[in-house]
Amino acid sequence: MEIVLAVMVVLAVAIVAWLGFAQSGEPPKRGAPAPEFALEDLDGGRQSLAAARGTRVALVFHPQDETPECVAVVERLAAVAPAIASAGVSLWAVVVADPQAARAYAQARAPGVRVLCDPGGKATRAYGALVNLGFMKFARKQVVLVDPWGKVERTWRDPVTPVQVDELARTLGVAPAASPA
Repeated sequence: MEIVLAVMVVLAVAIVAWLGFAQSGEPPKRGAPAPEFALEDLDGGRQSLAAARGTRVALVFHPQDETPECVAVVERLAAVAPAIASAGVSLWAVVVADPQAARAYAQARAPGVRVLCDPGGKATRAYGALVNLGFMKFARKQVVLVDPWGKVERTWRDPVTPVQVDELARTLGVAPAASPA
């Protein structure tokens, strides 16, 4: 019995360590250059930070799952997306998926939000938002606001809930989305 308990403790410690190593690090610091990328959107176009110079860009890294918290975040993003766009800010949701896998989720949960696909997770890793479990990769919820000169203006991370989406809206000078009834 003691051996079984010892094996379970060792296994638990190994799993926790593995999950710790699965995280991709920290997001870029405020004022640092935002890592460049060019990613495909759901319409087959390529979006890049270089092409967006002169415009603020809100990057929302999202795991694209069906947990209540994740659904609430993406639905709040969809609700506030028109106001963000009217403020002249590009809102891009970044998911670690190919366009085909991302399309159904985006249509159901995030209409009006431009979704960029990062199937290998390279851009997501550069922003410190990649979780790589070996057999599965996904983005941790994180928001990075990039200024018109390509520098990190602000980051929201751990946790990112609808409250942080509303903070993003206020930071951009637009009214937060109305809470669902």
